[in-house]
Amino acid sequence: MKALPRYQQVMNYYQSLIESGQLIEGDKMPTEEEMCKLFNVSRITVRRALDGLTQEGYIYKLQGKGSYVTVKKTDMQLNRLQGFSEEMKSLGLEPSTILLSLEIKEPTESVAAELMIESNQKVYCIERLRCADGIPIAIEHVHIAFFRFPGLDRYDLTKSLYEILKYNYGCEKKKAVQCIKACSAPNDVANLLKIKPGKAVLQITRTTFEQDGIPFEYVKSIYRGDKYQFNVTINQ
Repeated sequence: MKALPRYQQVMNYYQSLIESGQLIEGDKMPTEEEMCKLFNVSRITVRRALDGLTQEGYIYKLQGKGSYVTVKKTDMQLNRLQGFSEEMKSLGLEPSTILLSLEIKEPTESVAAELMIESNQKVYCIERLRCADGIPIAIEHVHIAFFRFPGLDRYDLTKSLYEILKYNYGCEKKKAVQCIKACSAPNDVANLLKIKPGKAVLQITRTTFEQDGIPFEYVKSIYRGDKYQFNVTINQ
């Protein structure tokens, strides 16, 4: 059996340390010189290994300061319409939710327009903190027309909202229109997501529709930029 290339051996060694938790997010990697001595390899081999670890999302480099351990980002596929819980489970992560607030009130004009209702018709306003393996990933502000889902507030809203709507109201998601932009985290958001104020986050707005083309949900979410990335497959 052919031996692994030396750079791959170095990569595998540090991948194992990171995945087992022996090296954690923020830890500084050994210097190139230290790696050369440890593995008895050339600096070119070490640099190739570090480049590979960077490309795989295990580490990041700071000019003049060295390399540091990061945590691989959670992926969401934009070409599939999935809820947060469903997406996390498909990635082998354990989703959990903290219900931050639940109100029934009149919507803003923009929310009413997205839901195709009158501005004097009330909506459920649900704020939730979404986590994966116990790590805060996103804050969601969900708006749902009150008259369409009577008694929704009686259900456990720390569970999958899409499953609650499907099995109790016969409402199934068919398509969604989504907008993503980068912004900086204000203090209250940073505290909940356990990041520094001003750190880059992703703001996502989504309007979700049933099969009849009627919107049933408008969501504004803030996702951690250091823990989350969106992927899309484009076919010709």
